[in-house]
Amino acid sequence: MDPLLSRRELLGALGAAAALGPALGAAQTFPPDRIPVLSSDLWRWIGAQLVLEPGLAWFDTANFGPTLRAVLVSAYRGLEDQTLDFRDFDLQFGAEGPALRAVLGAAGTFFGAVPGELAFTSGARSGLGLVAAGMDLQPGDEVLTSQFEHPAAVYPWLAQSRRRGIRVVQMPPADIPESADAIMRRYAAAITPRTRVLLISHVRESDGTVLPVRELCTLARGHGVLTVVDGTAAAGHVDVRLPDLGCDVCTLALDRWLNGPIDTGLLYVRREAQPVLWPLFPDRAEGWDPTDRFGQATAAESPDFAAQRRYGNGISRRGPQLAAVPIAFELQDSVARPRLQLRIRELARQLREGLQRVHGLEILTPRNPSLNAGIVTFRVATRAQEAMADAIAHEDRIVLGRVRLGAAVDALRVSLHPSNDPIDVDRCVAAIQRRV
Repeated sequence: MDPLLSRRELLGALGAAAALGPALGAAQTFPPDRIPVLSSDLWRWIGAQLVLEPGLAWFDTANFGPTLRAVLVSAYRGLEDQTLDFRDFDLQFGAEGPALRAVLGAAGTFFGAVPGELAFTSGARSGLGLVAAGMDLQPGDEVLTSQFEHPAAVYPWLAQSRRRGIRVVQMPPADIPESADAIMRRYAAAITPRTRVLLISHVRESDGTVLPVRELCTLARGHGVLTVVDGTAAAGHVDVRLPDLGCDVCTLALDRWLNGPIDTGLLYVRREAQPVLWPLFPDRAEGWDPTDRFGQATAAESPDFAAQRRYGNGISRRGPQLAAVPIAFELQDSVARPRLQLRIRELARQLREGLQRVHGLEILTPRNPSLNAGIVTFRVATRAQEAMADAIAHEDRIVLGRVRLGAAVDALRVSLHPSNDPIDVDRCVAAIQRRV
């Protein structure tokens, strides 16, 4: 597929799937009467909504989620509007603009959060960096995490350790956990009187473990530890209701399983935690300083816009992308989130059952259903993982992910999406089997 789509080509691509595609001119992008009833039609319909090279089996959603066609069209049209009438567009999506308020409200509804605790970011990694740079930690303070976390979650804290003398404690890999209690015991034993921050994933992108987030956050709060949850691989993949997690901070990616605009993320900061987290990209005093640089009093803070004003300046003038975000939410709700999540788990179960029959292959993802979802990580000790992934991509047109965690882990990862075809899951197992 030509990556440089003209407007006509982009709309044409949308029209090519007219029999299965959304009606962009309607009040709803995905009205109920256009959603297929039969499961066999539904999953094919979802696949038709994604911009993806025909014939390619994409099993690397944890790394990149193909964008919805309707999202791309909305963003393109928004860019045109922004260019043609910049002043009005800026008023709509500028600080506390009505359009930006509406998108924040949609995000709050989708994730069960108060809009005043949400801020849009230019991707989940931007949110993770903002949090690490915004915390007031002192030399000797500890940030507790594990070697299984994503580099984009850990390296911002390692940079702060060089600057400020804080200590980043990365728990080394252990046996594959058999229960949530086993995970809880490891973290409980690792917390010390110097621990100030607990950094964990909701779903670990490395091995697919779904951590007992609420229980870990409760444990940390009992020790006076601030909790930061990397939810990059969670949104659209597993159930996410932010207040129910019990965390202080959570970063979310809207471009993976949600298939929203590329490099669009959401930062959740519990209202009680906002005073301890400084803004990273301040371009005005509102939201964090009672007076501006000229000594004048700043406007009273809007409680419904607090986090966006404090942390959201990094997405200045990205209104076209933000305006398309609710389309991704709508698809999830139109199909039903529990149904989508169940589909992901069914595909993962099919994959796991197939991989278990491959001699010489080790699955690194926990077997316990409460600790796994749609990511299955495995390794073949007798093969070079990178070479095997490249061969499968070029010869079988199946894209897998690769996980490298220092010298401890070198593995392949399959991250499944509701649009994936069970036939392709079997093809993937067969392609692996041939190379073992």
